[in-house]
Amino acid sequence: LGRNHNSNAPIADFAAGAKSLAGVADYMVVNVSSPNTPGLWALQGRDHLADLLEAVLAARNAAPPPDRPPLLLKIAPDLTEADKKDIAEVAVAAGIDGLIATNTTIGRPTGMTSPSRTQAGGLSGRPLFEPSTGVLADMYRLTQGKLPLIGVGGIETARHAYAKIRAGASLVQLYTALIFHGPGLVNRIKRDLAQLIRADGFGSVAAAVGADHR
Repeated sequence: LGRNHNSNAPIADFAAGAKSLAGVADYMVVNVSSPNTPGLWALQGRDHLADLLEAVLAARNAAPPPDRPPLLLKIAPDLTEADKKDIAEVAVAAGIDGLIATNTTIGRPTGMTSPSRTQAGGLSGRPLFEPSTGVLADMYRLTQGKLPLIGVGGIETARHAYAKIRAGASLVQLYTALIFHGPGLVNRIKRDLAQLIRADGFGSVAAAVGADHR
């Protein structure tokens, strides 16, 4: 669920989307972090975010029980410490089902040599791994592990996926790496991840979630 460029009532639009899609979605994501939509980031602020999540949850909860999918919030990697604290507190208080950390970044690492590095918009792939994992770890700490987290950003090997899990992710997503490595990457990551987990003495992925905080 996102905001249209020409929306004059974004919160109402989010709620309308949730109401329309609740019965057909496996889960829904409130996206307030795309750097490619003007004005969207403002909805990550404490007051706007609280109002937004309240409206979307009400729309989701108006559906009959079998049609109430989990609702998650997708956040940006380019947040201040105060932003992260506010988002964590609002998310826990609202009672949403989880967080996705993170969307693409507006940052540009100094080592980038591509002529496209000056283009505006969100950057994904390898340069996103460290900042997104840092935000993921912060959100695990700030929510005290109370919310399931989906780690995303720069994952292209099992070690990347494992780092997200140890930082606090119960699930991981990948997208850019599929362009370069194809769909077979998923099976390779799963196979190698199982080896990493066993090597550290964990009996399951769940047992390794948040291990770096213990």
